[in-house]
Amino acid sequence: MQQFTSENREKWDKPEYWIKICEHLSVKDNSQDAKYETDDAFWSHSKNYKLDLLSKGYALVDQSLPNELIVALREGVEKLVEASYPASFIFLFDETWQLARYSRLLLEDFTSNPFHYDLLSWYIDKGGFSPHRDRQPEHVASSFHPDGEAKFATHWIALTPATTSNSCLYMIPKDHDPGYTKGDEDKKDPLSLALPNKEAFQRIRAMPRDSGQSILFTHRIIHWGSIKDPEATPRAAISFVCSDPSFEKPYVDPTCFTDDQLPPFSIRLLLVCAQLIIYHQRFQLSKSMLKACFEFCKSMEDKLEKTYWHKVVFEFVEAMKEDAQTNELDESEEEEIMELMLKAEQSGYGEYSDDYDEGSNELEGGADAGDDDFSDEEEGTLLFRAASGCDDNNTEGSVENEKDRKRPRTK
Repeated sequence: MQQFTSENREKWDKPEYWIKICEHLSVKDNSQDAKYETDDAFWSHSKNYKLDLLSKGYALVDQSLPNELIVALREGVEKLVEASYPASFIFLFDETWQLARYSRLLLEDFTSNPFHYDLLSWYIDKGGFSPHRDRQPEHVASSFHPDGEAKFATHWIALTPATTSNSCLYMIPKDHDPGYTKGDEDKKDPLSLALPNKEAFQRIRAMPRDSGQSILFTHRIIHWGSIKDPEATPRAAISFVCSDPSFEKPYVDPTCFTDDQLPPFSIRLLLVCAQLIIYHQRFQLSKSMLKACFEFCKSMEDKLEKTYWHKVVFEFVEAMKEDAQTNELDESEEEEIMELMLKAEQSGYGEYSDDYDEGSNELEGGADAGDDDFSDEEEGTLLFRAASGCDDNNTEGSVENEKDRKRPRTK
C-alpha cells in the first residue's frame, strides 16, 4: 500500500500496475469483450424473490453464480489483500463487472430499481461487525414504493463459503422488527426493540452461503456478522446495489455500464477511491492513501454525482480530523481542510464541529477503531445511524441530519 500515494499516481492510475498484482484478471479499458459470457437464462428458473423481499426484507438466492468467475474473483481479492490493498480494489477488473451483469439482471428482475454504484468488497480475516441498517432516512416511508417495495436493495455474493464460523450474515426478519417500516425511535436501541426478551432471540436468522450463492436484502433489514473463529478460513464477499433515483441517485453516469460495455478504468478507479473515503472507518488506511484517493477524486469531481461528491468531501475532512487527534497536521493540510469545510457549508452540505460523534467504528478486519464514552443504550442507538438515503429534495435522512456520521454498509 506504500506505493499508493499522490507522488506515485503515475503508477497506480494505470491498469498495468494492477494487472501485475492480479495477473489472472484483465483490465481492458472500456471493454466490450467478456471473458465470461452472461447467460440471460441463468435466472430463468429462479423463484419470485420479490415476494420474500416484501414479506421478510431479504431473500436467499441458492443458485450458484458461475464457479470459474467466482474463483477468479476470490483469488483476486486474496492477491490484493496480500499486497496490502483493501478488497474493494477488485472493482478495477473486467471480471468483477462481468459478475455485475448477473447481479444487475437479478436486481432489476426482482425490484423496480435500476443498478446503482454503491459497490464494496470485504475480506474478513479477524472479527465481524455490529448490527446496523444500510440506510436510515429521515422519512422512512418515503424510502418505499407505494406497493411496499424498498427503493434500495443489496445483492450480497459470497466469494468463499460464508459460515457461522467465519462471519456469515445474521438478520432479523421484517415482521419481527418494529422500526423496519415506521422508523426507529429516538434514544431507543432498535435491536432491543426487535429482541425484547429471551424468547425473541429465536427470531434471529443465520444466513450461511456457499461460494457463489447470494442474498438479496433491503436497506432497512437489521444485519450483522459474528466474530470469526480463529481457526476458520477468511470470508470474502462482494456486493452490488440497486436504488430508485428519487431515493439515492447513481454515483456516476449510469450509461458507463451497459449490456455492451464495461465502465472505463478511470471510472472504476474513481469509484474505488471515493468508496474508500466514504467508508474510511471500515478500512485500515494510511493518511497518505486517503489523501491520494481524495486528490484523484478531486481531479475527476465532474464525474461524480453532486451529492455523492459532497459526501466524499465531508468524510475526507472527518478522516483528517480524526488523524489530527493523534498526528499533528501541517500548515498546508490545515488550510486545505478549512477550505473544504467552508466550501461544503457554503453549498449547504455538511455542518462540521469539533465534537463529532464516533458512532460505530468497525474496521474491515472487524476490530473497533477506538473506544468511546457512550453507554450501552446510546451506543446501540448510534449503531443504527447508518448511511443516509436521499429524498427528492436531497435531504439527508438520519437522526441528526448531516451531523450524523455516514455509517454505511459493512459486511
